[in-house]
Amino acid sequence: MKEDRQFRFRSRVLRLGLWVLLLSLVLRLVYIQVAEAGELSDKAQDWIRVDRDIKGKRGAIYDRSGQKLAFTGVAYDINVDLEYLRDEKVKAKGQDTPESYAKFLSPLLGMTEQELLQSIDLSRKEHGIGLGPKSKKVDASIHEQIEKLHKEEKFLGINTIRADIRSYPNAEFAAHVLGYMGYNDKVASETGLAGVEYVYDNVLTGKPGKAVYYTDRDGNPLPTYQPEEKVPAVDGSDVVLTIDAGIQHFVEDELNQIVADYRPKHASIIVADPNNGEILAMGNRPAFHPAEYNKAEPEALWNNWALQRFEPGSTFKSFVLTAALAENKVDLSETFQSGAITVDGRRVSDWNNTGWGQITYRQSVYNSSNVGFVKMGQKLGKDTLYDYLYQFGFNKLTGIDLPGEAKSGLFDPRKMRDIDLATTSFGQGISVTPIQQVAAMSAIANGGKVYQPHVVKEFRDQTTGETVKEVKPKVLYEVANPEVMSTVRQVLEEAVREDINHLSYIPGYRVAGKTGTAEVPKPNGGYEENKYRLSFIGFAPANNPRLLIYVTIDQPSTNNGVLQFGSTMAGPPARNVLLNSLRYLQVPVDESDLAKNNEGKQEGAKTATPTPAEPKVFVKVPDLIGVTKDQAAQVAEQGKLKIDAVGDGPKVTGQWPDVSYGQVPEGTQIKLYFGPEGSKEGKVKMPDLTGLSKREAIDTLALLQLKIDPEGFGYVRKQSVPAGTLVPFGTAIKLEFGPQS
Repeated sequence: MKEDRQFRFRSRVLRLGLWVLLLSLVLRLVYIQVAEAGELSDKAQDWIRVDRDIKGKRGAIYDRSGQKLAFTGVAYDINVDLEYLRDEKVKAKGQDTPESYAKFLSPLLGMTEQELLQSIDLSRKEHGIGLGPKSKKVDASIHEQIEKLHKEEKFLGINTIRADIRSYPNAEFAAHVLGYMGYNDKVASETGLAGVEYVYDNVLTGKPGKAVYYTDRDGNPLPTYQPEEKVPAVDGSDVVLTIDAGIQHFVEDELNQIVADYRPKHASIIVADPNNGEILAMGNRPAFHPAEYNKAEPEALWNNWALQRFEPGSTFKSFVLTAALAENKVDLSETFQSGAITVDGRRVSDWNNTGWGQITYRQSVYNSSNVGFVKMGQKLGKDTLYDYLYQFGFNKLTGIDLPGEAKSGLFDPRKMRDIDLATTSFGQGISVTPIQQVAAMSAIANGGKVYQPHVVKEFRDQTTGETVKEVKPKVLYEVANPEVMSTVRQVLEEAVREDINHLSYIPGYRVAGKTGTAEVPKPNGGYEENKYRLSFIGFAPANNPRLLIYVTIDQPSTNNGVLQFGSTMAGPPARNVLLNSLRYLQVPVDESDLAKNNEGKQEGAKTATPTPAEPKVFVKVPDLIGVTKDQAAQVAEQGKLKIDAVGDGPKVTGQWPDVSYGQVPEGTQIKLYFGPEGSKEGKVKMPDLTGLSKREAIDTLALLQLKIDPEGFGYVRKQSVPAGTLVPFGTAIKLEFGPQS
């Protein structure tokens, strides 16, 4: 009985204790929910657990030879842990104060101490705070300095959070092809906003993963918590362009020269492979630096002039000629009266207003006779002409893998007047884009296939470097037949050769092409006074085209002393790019064309082709093989030529251009190689290329019959073969380029 009483007593005590404990918990819960609700709510807002998408490493963009044009580099965001600075133990040390942090960070971030102290305010409720735009994506060197001090137990309240940054190491180089990255409001993160970065954003980005972050109320990650990765992100693919950095380099140089000489409103150069639609180079002016796109003028940023439409002028005549020949509507030897023709009561005249008398249709191409092409258009008729223009693709977008391609502006054949047919025939009253003309001209160059132009060649796995997908050439249309195209190529080659100034002609490379001088239309009808868009489109070698080029210069300055014609302003830049590119690609010279050129010069052959420009003075290239340096200098001075000597041998063993080149303008630089005596047959002595520009290096190696394997941009810093080494012809010399020291 006694044991039962003890058990009941203990049971009551236990139950009482449990009730007291339960009541205490209830009272505490009520107190927390009522009395401390506000304070706890504020604290809860300070610590937020969020799921966020995480991105893999964005793919790099390479040129076709593997040179890196855009890549994701490492950068860091800087923030300060206010909670750390508020800690009583830290305060007791006295070295971690807002003032000391502001003084340390000021020179690193380029901010004043006062600006920093406005952020590093201990009265703020946040745990970690950012320090403004200048603390975002700072260089890794700043992170390294802070990490070094952390190891010394200094400035432990400063945190660096990795944030990737997109780098474009070559500034404006191919800017309109590469595009740029920036903040996209729709997805609340950075994405590609232009160029390849935009079109292939999903490919470059890869697939996002998931991670858990702890942030403060402002969304700043808490520095004391590392994110917990739930689903790993998949890195994006690398993109390999069709762009050849060497040829792009020539294009950029020539565009800079165009701007310096003519100060145009716009300028554009496109170089393509006419046999597959690959764009080897594309440049525009004005341009911009992709890494600093926010500083660019809107005109430079949004206007890829290569994809904008405008009246083409006489470059369009190439396609009208093709249609007329394909339909057997014109005999090139047939004659007509040039000068002017009346259509719908309006006088349509040749560009010189007077014409050239009775001339053949072949000569109408040489002279770019508007009257001749009006007659061709009339022979074809509206429907047939437009059927061919559609076959060339002028009624549709080319579909090039770049954003912003404009639609063409053509007449409706069912509604157009006779005068509309006439103006269309010589490239006026309609509007097309440069890239459409490039695609169409590729058909003339390759025998009839209109290839879709494209700037991406393949996609590669970032880790393995293996090709994931290759972009195959795509034929959009087929026009005429190979025999017709062969005739058109022949006539276009003759047009370049017959120019009295030879401003687009390259002996040994058989250039075919057509110039254009188009008036600029007013918004409300009519044409602007003394404003022109000048262009040249062509390809080389004419018998086996390797390169196709289009140059356009929009509204150049009239104060440069050069008459505004496509032949005088657009032709020479096209020639320069073609010559440098063909030599860069080591396309062999056509010896028969050189012989034909020399024969014509020896006979003093002249052409009847009129030209508005004053002819240049040409001199015969001297044969300098075997002469000494003093003798070479003397001969060059007599011929008003310049000498660029390479090598340290006693006599000249190689020269460019050589005697087979015929004639060159006064002031042309002749590059001479002074080879060593006793060198083995088929070998040359490697010169010191250090400090040369890429163009100078390419010219020098071309002279020595050596190949170039370039890496980077700028000036030669290292060469794979030491100076003085004898190497066989055709050896590939690896050159490392960098900024000029």
